[in-house]
Amino acid sequence: VVDIALLRKTVGEKMGVKASGGVKDYETARRMIEAGANRIGTSSGVAIVKG
Repeated sequence: VVDIALLRKTVGEKMGVKASGGVKDYETARRMIEAGANRIGTSSGVAIVKG
């Protein structure tokens, strides 16, 4: 989450930030989005959507 926030701060709002690796549940995905990610790379998409 800290790395995502740093990336967002560094690149600004015009560039995309992708969080991937270890995003396996809804709570982790939510925290990444709150930190500034606008893309999520995961193989657990169904589990995340189901909550």
